[in-house]
Amino acid sequence: MEISIPQKVLKYEAFLNDVLKEQLKKTVEDLDRTYSEIAEFIQLENLIQTIEENGLGKEGLKTKVDIGCNFYMQACVPDTSKILIDIGLGYFVEYSLNEALIVIKRRINLLNRKVEILRDQSANTKAHIKLVLHGI
Repeated sequence: MEISIPQKVLKYEAFLNDVLKEQLKKTVEDLDRTYSEIAEFIQLENLIQTIEENGLGKEGLKTKVDIGCNFYMQACVPDTSKILIDIGLGYFVEYSLNEALIVIKRRINLLNRKVEILRDQSANTKAHIKLVLHGI
């Protein structure tokens, strides 16, 4: 049995909406999440450099910490020679400031490579969407 043209068009539209657009949405969300991780690491890198350059933390450091939903709490850090970095899955590793800068640069490079891959996936999915639209 041969499928009629309107049925084929409906089949392609369903594929476009159910598969391709959802795939593009997921890729864009992953891209946004990765950009936000990069921004956090850059902010941490700048903070560490500021602490090192200005000699802050010799007698402790007073700061405000975001405890969620943009609520800040005052905190005092007695020793700024070590820092804890989230390495994923809820695990934190203690690094010296110099070690932390090395780890942060590596993570930023890794995340930038991930961004390139996600951009390619996004462009590929957009091309597939255009191809299906032109086919309809």
